[in-house]
Amino acid sequence: LTLHNGVCKESCVALASCSYFLCEFQDFKGAEYVGGLSIGILEKLKAQEHLSQVYICTFGGIFGWIRNFRLNFENLLLGYKVGMQTGDIHHAMFNASSYIKNSFFSGLNLREVEKNIEKFGKEMTEYNQKAVYKSMLPVKQAVSDLIFSAQDTLLMAKNSLVQNALFQQVVEENSPVGASDIYIFCGIVAYIYNHYELAADLVRKRHELEKIMSRRSLWSGVTAFYDGLIFLAMAHNSTEFEWSSKISNVMSNVKKFEQIGKSNNEHKLLLLEAEIKSRMGEKDNALKKYQLAIVAAEKNGFTHEQAIANERAADFFLRNNDKATASQYYGEANSLYLKWGAQGKADDLCKNIPF
Repeated sequence: LTLHNGVCKESCVALASCSYFLCEFQDFKGAEYVGGLSIGILEKLKAQEHLSQVYICTFGGIFGWIRNFRLNFENLLLGYKVGMQTGDIHHAMFNASSYIKNSFFSGLNLREVEKNIEKFGKEMTEYNQKAVYKSMLPVKQAVSDLIFSAQDTLLMAKNSLVQNALFQQVVEENSPVGASDIYIFCGIVAYIYNHYELAADLVRKRHELEKIMSRRSLWSGVTAFYDGLIFLAMAHNSTEFEWSSKISNVMSNVKKFEQIGKSNNEHKLLLLEAEIKSRMGEKDNALKKYQLAIVAAEKNGFTHEQAIANERAADFFLRNNDKATASQYYGEANSLYLKWGAQGKADDLCKNIPF
């Protein structure tokens, strides 16, 4: 209608939605162009009543792909604020949910993420935004699992019950997107805790589910990154795991994502390359890649993935019988997990360092 009849205030919503779906087809240049048009019309026509919907589709869409996650926080919070002011409660809450998930993916301190989950969760409940609240529950569970120690058996038992209830709920509601998100966030947590077989099983289940889904949860490349780490971890721990074919597709995607959003993906690509070099026995190249991944993660503010890179480097040195250097990298990883707020993971690392 906009192309046929001309531009009106509602055009910014139509173009923002188009930009979002172009991301699903990985047409990032098209998405950026159309998203920019959408924001330009929004500002030109002063269509504040549509700001919340436009912002969730653009700053929760294409701009999450092409620039650092943290650069979108302010706009997602503005989308929430203006939506609440103009009565667009539904899209206001989606902006809040996107802010929460991007906070987790960017490595924001988990205690701050937890606080914001509680704040926005109460508002979602108060305004009867059940669907948005449910979409936030997988990240809420992931945050809790990383903060609290496995030594707290009562809490871990409670978390397990909550997780099982959540999954049962999405099954009953026939929500493949909800189930996919549970697999993604649980898989990330399982990988961080070094439960590689569980993580791999969750990836397999998600891949089966994706066969009946109209679109996949790519999460600005985060999903592919952790899939790759999980496949490579399995390759290190099992000679029977056929990793080469699985990692090939992941690497192709991550390289593409790094080209369109370097600050989010540079360290991810480097760490995957380090793990591949290590698997192939190229020790010097692997060490160089680990070091570059650590530096890039720190430069771009990804504290949690800087911690993961240090832990993988420590594993590398341990496999090569250099316990002294491995100990240094494990120590740095522990400090970074604590900085991230992942007390549970830090405790687990100290308990399970193999020397």
